[in-house]
Amino acid sequence: MADKTNNSTRTFDAFEKIGLITPGAVVGLMLTLEWPPLRALLGEKGLSVGDLGLFVLLAYVLGHLVQALGNLIEKVVWFPAGQPTNWLRSPHQSIITDDQRAALGAAIARMEGTEHDIANINQKYWLAITTRMYGRIKVAGRSDRVNIANRAYGLSRGLAAAFLLWLAWYGFVHRYEYLAHLILVAALCSSIWRMRRAGIQYARALALDFIELPRP
Repeated sequence: MADKTNNSTRTFDAFEKIGLITPGAVVGLMLTLEWPPLRALLGEKGLSVGDLGLFVLLAYVLGHLVQALGNLIEKVVWFPAGQPTNWLRSPHQSIITDDQRAALGAAIARMEGTEHDIANINQKYWLAITTRMYGRIKVAGRSDRVNIANRAYGLSRGLAAAFLLWLAWYGFVHRYEYLAHLILVAALCSSIWRMRRAGIQYARALALDFIELPRP
């Protein structure tokens, strides 16, 4: 779902870093509570400025690792139809209206120089098309809605992975703390629901913003 376009002049994106640090911090908190050597390293009596910097660095590293698990969760959540951007190909999708889907097909035909029905485009080729769609939207300066949905998606996916790790650990080590299990299950389900909602918003914003681009 993330932006796969190359941009050598891309500026610092604080939201992207937050999407990594926040899930990493959730796992880092678990490690701090459950692993005494790490708690001692960060300071038993509270975090100093240096300790806080170390924890943020740890959270950033853990965030990258957690997102790897998030990629696996992503495959499960969207099985078998694939991500919502793939749903746009289907005549039976409900992300956009039938008229908007027809306009999307016409816009893609102009971009690709083909007249194929988008329902007949295979998934691998469709990924290349949606990447080009995002690129054109970004160049036109109209990618804000897509970026907002993409950031929410990445953060929610990371949180889902972090809470799944918490739940697995508590199920193994604290198996009789049922209230904690219930809270973690609720947090996991909420993160997955937010992830699905953001994924659908991303697909809708991508399609509508692309349709609204002025014709060359």
